[in-house]
Amino acid sequence: MNIWKWLFIGLLVINAAVLAGLFIFLSGDYGELDPVDAPDGDQAEHVITLENHTVEFLLNSFLQDGADDIAVTIDEENIQLMAENEYLNMNFDTIFNLEPYIAETELIFEISNISIGRLPLSEDMAYTLIRTGADLPEGMAFSTESRALVIDKALFDEFTDLSVDVEEIDYQNNAWYFSFED
Repeated sequence: MNIWKWLFIGLLVINAAVLAGLFIFLSGDYGELDPVDAPDGDQAEHVITLENHTVEFLLNSFLQDGADDIAVTIDEENIQLMAENEYLNMNFDTIFNLEPYIAETELIFEISNISIGRLPLSEDMAYTLIRTGADLPEGMAFSTESRALVIDKALFDEFTDLSVDVEEIDYQNNAWYFSFED
C-alpha cells in the first residue's frame, strides 16, 4: 500500500475532528435574559441624576484600569461596547449593543448585535468567542447563562466614600439615577 495515501487519510480525519471540535465549542446556546425588576426598597434620601456622558466617562475610567482596548459609548440611541481582540495573531474590532437592567446587587447589560470584524458568525458563536477571550476587570464578567455583561454595583462605590446604588436607568432621556447613603 502507498504510505502517502494513508497519511493523507489520517490528516483528513484529524482536520475533520478539529473542525468538529471547533464547531461544538463555538455553538453554545445562550438563553434569553430574564427581565429583572428594580428592587422594591425604600428610596434612599439622596438621589442624583447623571447624564449619559458622565456615566460613559465613569465606566471608561474603570475599564481603562483593567483593559486598555475596551471602550463604552452611551447616547440616547444605544449603549455600545467596543473592543479590540486578538485571535490567532489577528486583530478584530468587536462591537455590540447593550441594554441595561437593574438587579439587586448587579447591573446587567443584555448583549445584542454582536459584530466581530466581518466574520460571519451567529450571535451565540460570537458571544462565546467574546466571553472566553475577554480580559475584564474585577467586578465585571460575561454571563455563562445568557448573552449579558454583569457589573457589580459595588464598583460605583470606588468613586466615592459613600454607598452608591443605581436606582433607574433612562439613557434614552439622558438620565441615570443614583442614590447614595453615608
